[in-house]
Amino acid sequence: MVLRKQRGWNLLAIVAIVLAAILAILGIGRIDVSPVQNRDSLRLSSSSRALTTLPLGEKQTLGVWSSLRGDQLSDGEARVDRSELEQARYKVEVGVYSTSNYELDLRGPSYSGNGYVWLRWEEPMQRYVESHGGDISRLFIVLNTLLSDKDSALDPVSKEPIRLADGSYYQLFNYVGRYYVDRANFRRYPFMTISLPLALEANDVDGELGYRDLRLIPEIQNSGMGLYSHIIGWLNTGWSIAEYRHHYATNFGLGGDENDYSQILFEISYGTSSWASFWRLLLPLTVLMAMVLLVFKVRPDEQDARASIPVTVLLTLVFLQQTYRAELPELPFLTFLDQVYVVAYGVTLAAFVLVLWIGRRYAAMEAMEDSADKASLLRHLHRLDDVWPLLVVLVGGAAISICWITIPSVV
Repeated sequence: MVLRKQRGWNLLAIVAIVLAAILAILGIGRIDVSPVQNRDSLRLSSSSRALTTLPLGEKQTLGVWSSLRGDQLSDGEARVDRSELEQARYKVEVGVYSTSNYELDLRGPSYSGNGYVWLRWEEPMQRYVESHGGDISRLFIVLNTLLSDKDSALDPVSKEPIRLADGSYYQLFNYVGRYYVDRANFRRYPFMTISLPLALEANDVDGELGYRDLRLIPEIQNSGMGLYSHIIGWLNTGWSIAEYRHHYATNFGLGGDENDYSQILFEISYGTSSWASFWRLLLPLTVLMAMVLLVFKVRPDEQDARASIPVTVLLTLVFLQQTYRAELPELPFLTFLDQVYVVAYGVTLAAFVLVLWIGRRYAAMEAMEDSADKASLLRHLHRLDDVWPLLVVLVGGAAISICWITIPSVV
């Protein structure tokens, strides 16, 4: 009779917990914030470029990073874009060479870097430069500069441009500063990829350097990265440079249509070592789950030891998660490692609940007078002890596999 009452109360408690969980999910869903899409956009132009991209139609997989941004032009759009390139009044060839990158901070995310940028232009652009002070570096900015006390303009290596044999003008500049990183694949963390960009664009002071007037052409052959562009702890996966059409969803108050500008985007891509990530972040978690796995291999008469293991594991899980989360920004989604920890929390909670339930069954068994019922319950409890490790491996492994497979491919 007492056992039936306990079952009734247990069932009522389970129903209450399920209802509370449903109400919590509905409540969080109602107050969750929906992001507003930015109307600014980048479109890959038809000019020459060097991109680390995947073959057409091939899905992006771990360890392969695509530096392609925005949408590619259709065949008709590409023909129009090439025509606009030929008709542009000003053309400036842009090359970028990164000498060093350092102080990569995932919490920003941002990085420090320095290197060289060179510009090469023809006589029409030179006349425009002379009519605006004679310093072409003041006509270009690095859009993703972060330092508030650092001018985003390029720093000329020589005071005056060089006149080349073919009549064009050339000038070398240095860039140094801290730059914002707008692209990192945090969803697969700790197996992640990140791209460190340098975005160059015209500083249009009079509305004459729009996309149809000024085109920036990437200099592919001599652009690249130097000896110190490698970052300790990260694997370099290549670099890219390309021209994009940057659409601003505004006319900056000057009237007319929304503005488009030519933008050169130079990027160096990095990825984490999968083995290093496993040993550093996943191995401790694996050891903890092995402890939960073996909790019912402790002798049944040592109930205190059984109950203490899930509690200890839970406290350790919280500590480990807070440690790695300190390296990341506040993300609006769960990373892969976050999802693995959710599975670990669920398994630990299930183990603790099962330990309590089995403990109560052993206590009830001592009060039984019928030896047959006592033997049946004992066999049932032993069967739970044997099944638990296999159940954890199957359910936990399936849950983690589903977490990995369902990660969105969008960065």
